[in-house]
Amino acid sequence: MAAAQQPDAQADTVPQRDLMDVISRVLKGKPKVADTLRVPPKVVITVLPSFGANPSVGVSLGVSGNAVTRLGPAETTNLSTVSASVSYTTKSQFNILLRSNIFTKGNQAKFEGDWRYLDTNQPTYGLGPALPSEFEAPMDFKLLRLYETVYFETAENTLVGLGYHFDRYFDIVDKNAEAGLPTPFLAYNNGRTVVKTLASGLSLNLLTDTRDNPINAKRGFYGRASLRVFPKWLGSDDDWQSLEAELRAYPALGKTGRSRIALWEYAWLTMGRPPYLNLPAIGWDYNNRTGRAYPQGRIRATNLLYSEVEYRITLSRNGMWGAVAFLNLTSASDSNTTAFQSPNVGAGAGLRVKLNKHSDTNITLDFGFGARGSNGLFLGTSEVF
Repeated sequence: MAAAQQPDAQADTVPQRDLMDVISRVLKGKPKVADTLRVPPKVVITVLPSFGANPSVGVSLGVSGNAVTRLGPAETTNLSTVSASVSYTTKSQFNILLRSNIFTKGNQAKFEGDWRYLDTNQPTYGLGPALPSEFEAPMDFKLLRLYETVYFETAENTLVGLGYHFDRYFDIVDKNAEAGLPTPFLAYNNGRTVVKTLASGLSLNLLTDTRDNPINAKRGFYGRASLRVFPKWLGSDDDWQSLEAELRAYPALGKTGRSRIALWEYAWLTMGRPPYLNLPAIGWDYNNRTGRAYPQGRIRATNLLYSEVEYRITLSRNGMWGAVAFLNLTSASDSNTTAFQSPNVGAGAGLRVKLNKHSDTNITLDFGFGARGSNGLFLGTSEVF
């Protein structure tokens, strides 16, 4: 798999700046500026107190870090990233996340991990498109997730992988059901009280990734398909399957490279009867980034189709400031007929501040609004896709 790694034209002549330079100037009286982005350090590590905000968590505080490196020549090897975070939120949620995307020399193999422990809460609204707020049913639950996939290159720009996926939801509390009220969770489980579920499965995966940087892509494309089976003999509560497929592209606009369009198409389909909390839901993709303008889990269905387009522009030639505008569409299947319904729209705009110029990591601040009065502020790091 070839890796596209040439820097933008403006990086050749204008020293790049980031928030670390600003802090260095405040503390030491002079900025710490690299002459160019052509040769980043062997390993770039960013560890900082973290803060974030979105409608699902309120405000989160914690510690997060990411490491970016390359295990082979830039011409043939993609960047590898590992990120970790520990956080506590104003909605009394405790989260531990560890994610990894590691490419070996020459992209001969890739190791992809998604490990999580969540002690969290969020409402559900039932299956189908975004429903009115009076359908809200609060839930508490804990989640232990262990996903690991190993890919091997089978042809140029193509990797095939085998994965294992483990989700254990436990200490589930359906609060309205405890009060004797009907809830979507209770209805999905045919009136049974369910306090834990287990999904344990294997996957066959296809991947292509020619992005210059998975944290903040400026060129290349990304494609992925994952067929997952969750059989009882491997420990799952029921036999069921899922299919995820996505494509991302980043065409540049103009000759300077300072503005571009980012495109994202994503499908998440299921067969059989997955546990309710394993059903496709907005904000529950790998990076929890689908559906800006909606709280996580606001739209849930047996099948989801998702599209997003984002305009990105670097406002300053030194790369410190940028901005985005975005539009997304989420189409959910009907809970009875499984036919896809009219899409729910999300839209908004945001500001970017360069946190680390070597890894090209941004602080992201977005405001989005969607259907049924949904809106929110989304604060984090790294681009949405």
